[in-house]
Amino acid sequence: MNRIKQILKGESIENLLDETILRIFGEGLIMSSDSEILSLIKLYYPNLFASRENKLLHYQALFYKTLPEPSTVKEQIFKIYQDVIFENFHHGYTPIQVDIANGISNNQIFSFSAPTSTGKSFVIMNLIKECDSDVVVIVPSRALINEYYARLCELIPEKSVNILTFIEHINTAHANKNVFIVTPERCREIFKFSNIFKVGLFLFDEAQLSNEDNQRGMFFDSIVRRCNVKFPKAKLIFAQPFVCNPESQIARNKLTERQSSSKNYRQQNVGQLYLAYNDSKFYHFGIDKAVMGNRKEECSFDPIMRCIESGGSILFYVSKSKILSRGFHDEFNEYISKCEKISDENALILIEKIQKYTGGKTTKNQNYYSLFIDLLSYGIVVHHGSMPLEARLLVEEFTRKGFCKICFATSTLEQGINMPFDIVFIDRLESSDPLGVKNLIGRAGRSSVDPNFDYGSIVIRTSAMSRFRQLMTTPITLKSTSMLDVEHIDDIDLNEIKQELNEGTYDDSFNLPQSKLEILSDDESNQIIRQLLDYLFVNQKFISSNTITNGDRWSKLVSLFDSFYAHYVKRELSQGERGVLHTAIRILVWRVEAKTFKNMCQLRYQYVSRAKERALYKRRNVENRLEAKFTARYQEIPNKNCHSLPLVDRGILARDVDYDTIIYDTYDYLDKFIGFKLSDILYAAFYKYFLQNGDDRALTDANYIKYGTNDNQEIWLLKYDVMFEDMTILKPHITSINQNELIVNQTFYQLPEDKRRAVERFVN
Repeated sequence: MNRIKQILKGESIENLLDETILRIFGEGLIMSSDSEILSLIKLYYPNLFASRENKLLHYQALFYKTLPEPSTVKEQIFKIYQDVIFENFHHGYTPIQVDIANGISNNQIFSFSAPTSTGKSFVIMNLIKECDSDVVVIVPSRALINEYYARLCELIPEKSVNILTFIEHINTAHANKNVFIVTPERCREIFKFSNIFKVGLFLFDEAQLSNEDNQRGMFFDSIVRRCNVKFPKAKLIFAQPFVCNPESQIARNKLTERQSSSKNYRQQNVGQLYLAYNDSKFYHFGIDKAVMGNRKEECSFDPIMRCIESGGSILFYVSKSKILSRGFHDEFNEYISKCEKISDENALILIEKIQKYTGGKTTKNQNYYSLFIDLLSYGIVVHHGSMPLEARLLVEEFTRKGFCKICFATSTLEQGINMPFDIVFIDRLESSDPLGVKNLIGRAGRSSVDPNFDYGSIVIRTSAMSRFRQLMTTPITLKSTSMLDVEHIDDIDLNEIKQELNEGTYDDSFNLPQSKLEILSDDESNQIIRQLLDYLFVNQKFISSNTITNGDRWSKLVSLFDSFYAHYVKRELSQGERGVLHTAIRILVWRVEAKTFKNMCQLRYQYVSRAKERALYKRRNVENRLEAKFTARYQEIPNKNCHSLPLVDRGILARDVDYDTIIYDTYDYLDKFIGFKLSDILYAAFYKYFLQNGDDRALTDANYIKYGTNDNQEIWLLKYDVMFEDMTILKPHITSINQNELIVNQTFYQLPEDKRRAVERFVN
């Protein structure tokens, strides 16, 4: 059988369409081949498809769409079903959404999996809104945190509900409910407040994180187990896509003592079709060769070009190296060149916000020029893990509002971020990650509320067809045994963390094992901290960025940090580790002085590109002789095999330093090393030194490390989720701020709406 050839030849199309729709009436849209058949017929025979579209939508039970009145008895059955659902749930739920809602309602612990288009997030959002007690949402990334935050703030406008992206006891005079949206690492802070917060619901979204064989996977399982013990009355809900054994979440963490259930949903709401690409030609192919045929069939048009010309959007999934090297720009220039400059005022406002946040400019051959921002003005987006979070969020908003024509992205889009596209082009197929691939292709196809059958297209290289089919048909299972229960782990540090998590001795307040805390407060650490404080403070003031540029003081300072970190990891540091550590310390000092991400990046760019020297030499016409300064490229440490890698290749002229490279690498340091590892270590060391010795400089430095400031009002503003970028404007208009409330003066209401938004939720 070859349904693709049959459709392209136009043989018995009406019968094929009717057979497929009838099968969906009985089973639902669960077969890939049915999804492909419907999508192909809608593509090639739109008029015929339109004559059956209303019937199909009723049979799919897509009750969130504006469906026409039924015209047959079978359609009337679904209309009655729709009315009953609305009467009981007061939402236009599909039967799958009803089943998810019932599973959550009828069990203390419920684990389920569903494709990305089934609307599980809509049920979850309503569940959070309707919960009478505190809620904790655990997600794997900060991008997802911010997506949840934006949607919940819109869904729950009541100021009596705190919606926070961290766990903190604030706004106590006005809030009677808290919704916390956090990563597993930050969720541990909930246990410090177990006698204060009345948590009724823990939601673990993208819960397949538990499958990772690393520290994050262990943290995830340990959080699950502690939530179950510390909050025995709370519901624990696990949501994940495409997993065929969602019950593993219950078994691996021994949660069977409470009322529990699990379910794997296979129904799809959005259709998809598949194309292969080779030598500028496109071919249709199917996943199930027995139904769709085992050979590819040529497509008579370029679907990507057609999509651009019709105002659609395309996601190109490419390697990070291809983005950073700008290789994508040359390879796909045929499509990039078709994108005209954007004039929409709302799009330009978003681009301007990104410019203000990053400091990037769009004038070529000038300091701070950013290709990333320049491309945005043509509707071309790049998206990857080294992009600063705030910029990433603005880019995602840019895309959701329909301004994106082409997006070049890495695997950062895999984890449930709501950025749909008409076409997903997989330039780089990760054969070892079937769940990641399925999540990625879930971005293809927009599930709209319009009375249409929605579908998307996936394009791959012809050479990857066999691997792609195998990935799509491979069942995805989660491990049934947690790393916490593995007898021995080869990695010494991971084994140590595992033991302390199991024994309950891991320190939540410092996010470190007790064994590491003992090192940070022993005699040798105290001696180094004492010397560090003498170099970090000049006349009781924290050192300036000028101090860290050159000079003997800087050399002695980084030498002390080398000794401190070597003592912590119990060995000598490699040259590469020292380079990363020195750069991180330099960025930490810049953060204290610069505050905002823009200022931090511009200070680092000025250092690497020797901006002041170039300005001087330019007048002497010898600017071309200046080479860029060395700064270490971010690498993960500790790693004794880490080699010294320059961020900017040796021999590159200072004037040719790429500002985007500075942006991405600086964010990597802040997010992956300073924020995720180094700040916990340094904060614990300086704070414990303060407790032991009463040296106020140590407390000041601890605050600088943790918050980036020692100003009490700024620390409270950070706890109220205000970024440094907004503080300068807001501070003069705040009368007082503490744990109980945030009080503003009358001048606050004279600020523009977008400036008030940062704290308006807490203003009563």
